[in-house]
Amino acid sequence: MTNNLLAEIRRRCIENGMQPTDVPSPLTKVTEEHLQQQQRLYADILEVTEIFGENTIKLLNGQMVLFLVTDDKGLVIDSFGDQIMKENLSQLNIKEGSLLIEREVGICATLIALDKKIPFQTVGTDHFHLALHDSACHSVPFSFPDGYGGQGVLEGTISLMTSVVEFSNYPLAMLVNMVESMARELILRRTNQRQLDLHHLMVNNLDTGILLVDRKGFIVDYNKVAHNMIPDFIAIGRSSLHITELGPYFSEAITNGLPQRDFEIHYNDKGVHTVCLVDIIPIFEKGNIEGAYAQFRDITERYYLEQQVIVSEKLSAIGKLAAGLAHEIRNPLTTIMGFVQITRSRPLDPVTTRYLGYVHEELERVNNLVSDFVTMSKPSVPIIKPIEINTFLDSVLRFMEGHAALHDIRFARDYYTAHGEILLADAAQIKQVLINILQNAVEASEPKEIVTLKTRKLSNSLVITVSDNGIGISPENLTKIQNPFFTTKDNGTGLGLSVSYRIINNHNGEITIDSRLGVGTDFNIHLPLTCDNIKECSM
Repeated sequence: MTNNLLAEIRRRCIENGMQPTDVPSPLTKVTEEHLQQQQRLYADILEVTEIFGENTIKLLNGQMVLFLVTDDKGLVIDSFGDQIMKENLSQLNIKEGSLLIEREVGICATLIALDKKIPFQTVGTDHFHLALHDSACHSVPFSFPDGYGGQGVLEGTISLMTSVVEFSNYPLAMLVNMVESMARELILRRTNQRQLDLHHLMVNNLDTGILLVDRKGFIVDYNKVAHNMIPDFIAIGRSSLHITELGPYFSEAITNGLPQRDFEIHYNDKGVHTVCLVDIIPIFEKGNIEGAYAQFRDITERYYLEQQVIVSEKLSAIGKLAAGLAHEIRNPLTTIMGFVQITRSRPLDPVTTRYLGYVHEELERVNNLVSDFVTMSKPSVPIIKPIEINTFLDSVLRFMEGHAALHDIRFARDYYTAHGEILLADAAQIKQVLINILQNAVEASEPKEIVTLKTRKLSNSLVITVSDNGIGISPENLTKIQNPFFTTKDNGTGLGLSVSYRIINNHNGEITIDSRLGVGTDFNIHLPLTCDNIKECSM
């Protein structure tokens, strides 16, 4: 068969006007773009071919060999091996991007292997051209699955070129075994890749964040949930040990092999507060620590529910305390305040007058504290009446101008509500809320600063914003700010904002806060514009 096949090809070469003395040279070349496209398509095959090919070169113990890989059309897409042989073939225009065609290259083992789907070799005088009589070419066709789980196949050849002086049948047999081994390797790779893809699909569709670090604490992998939870923390190659919130826990896991379970981290990104419950488990291999696995669960909603329960429990305690003490405190307090007022109305020396003034101020503070207790324990039902928004807000600012002047602060207005627009609310209670928030804004600002009162409408709601350029509120304090008794002021009771939250909640509204340390704070009061949704609405 071989002799007849070679004779038939030799006859066609002569019919095509070729002469044995001609220098074989492929004239057909593809574009660089097409070559790169084929190299990408065959990338896995080329990678495995080079791995097995380099091992084969070592087995041949220094013999000069050159590997060529072609696609199913005879396009040379890769070559590696002896550099001198590669340069010699390149001078014949046989290199990456050359298309092997019989009428241009004559008798070619690669083309025969492609056409007949059998291993084939041409040695010395088997070649039509005299220029190739010193060469031996062994070629084996391949047919491998197309990609990972693809239904098609990728076909082509792997050829091994040697000198005719070093010819034996051994290279062809070895090449056949190599292609068979490559087939098994590619199947294994693609099986592993499918499993890896399935693993990534599962991990990236979990509601849980996953993070892996190596034995030195460097991040090696993570899923998108973890990145979405704490984007500023996570990047491949970053050391987890330098992350303030996580570093000590990772260090304990990868240094001492101790699991770190159920600890909370708080993260703020652009005003969005996220609370994560984290587990970090060390990874062992043959008794040695190889890294650690971290799992993040977003418990923000649960955290805030727990905080609400805590607030409710505190409010309940306040209610019981207020109910028992309000009358006991207020009755003697009223008597004392009355006698102080009577005494102050009489002619007194300046020192006594000043001291009685101090006493009266402190008694007023105690009275206000008792009032706050009562409000927290049993806030009154809002008495809903129409309020002309802009006029009402102006009156609140006028009321607070004296307090602002004491701190050298000016008020500014930025109303997006038209003159005459109406809000249905309890004016006294809303005024109490605004006074509390404006007072905080003034006291948080530096002298000469401006506190701005803004309005805007969102759908069927009014948003009143108190904006300052003060010191801002830390992320940690933002989570506690509505808790009863929480305060950062030396003389604060910690009830003002709690009362405000309760009042706005009874109006079926909400208070949101946008704050950055050193930049300022926006308190946003959201109120419904209609009475329909207000709790226990009464007009």
